[in-house]
Amino acid sequence: MSELASARFLQPHRDDFATMLSDALLTPFGGPSGALFRDHRFADFGPADRLAEMDFEMSLPTLAAGVQARHVGMVLADVLHTGDPLAAYAESLAGDDFDVPLAGLINGSIDVVLRLPGFEKDDPRLLIADYKTNRLHGRDDATPMAAYAPQMLVTAMEGHHYPLQALVYGTAIWRMLRWRLGPRKPAGWDPTECIAGVVYGFLRGMKGPQTPIDAMGGRYGVFAWQPPPEIWRRLSDLFAGDLAGVNR
Repeated sequence: MSELASARFLQPHRDDFATMLSDALLTPFGGPSGALFRDHRFADFGPADRLAEMDFEMSLPTLAAGVQARHVGMVLADVLHTGDPLAAYAESLAGDDFDVPLAGLINGSIDVVLRLPGFEKDDPRLLIADYKTNRLHGRDDATPMAAYAPQMLVTAMEGHHYPLQALVYGTAIWRMLRWRLGPRKPAGWDPTECIAGVVYGFLRGMKGPQTPIDAMGGRYGVFAWQPPPEIWRRLSDLFAGDLAGVNR
């Protein structure tokens, strides 16, 4: 931390940075009941179980295929149950405002992919994770943690289209697993079960083990989501130009 915060204007805040980083590493993720990652923390994953800054390139269909961003929303809306935290976002993304063509090649970098313990290397359970330093609270807020409550994080996720980002990341990983592990698996093997979930850590709201949770088990400062398993194959098919799974 001393090296990273060596600039003169950062030095007065070095201890604050160290505290924020330590707290974020030690905050349990929380999340839906039954999620494999509920009790895990960033600190629990050693070098062998994390892949940081995972770069990827993923093909998209040609313009002639007619695939649009709103089709992603349609697929998402079709697989989510009404109580899913992203159900409203899916309906919004499926609207006419997102009739934006998807074509060519997409590339990106995933902050970190985490491998949950207790599973074989050829049958992993992976967590797609992203770190966010967004300041969601006002400087004069009397209760700044309220801005990092689970429902407030849903609003922040939607406002920045982070769910769409996570869906692209997950589809890229699904394709990578199919390519890397598929040849060693029985015919028709599907890597869907290998993707355990999505975690977006809003570092300013992660306060270590004492970080509060809401009545549903959601952790303040952490958006933890378990997507429906079928979403990845359907999005991969969509990104290959197959509109058969679009129901509208």
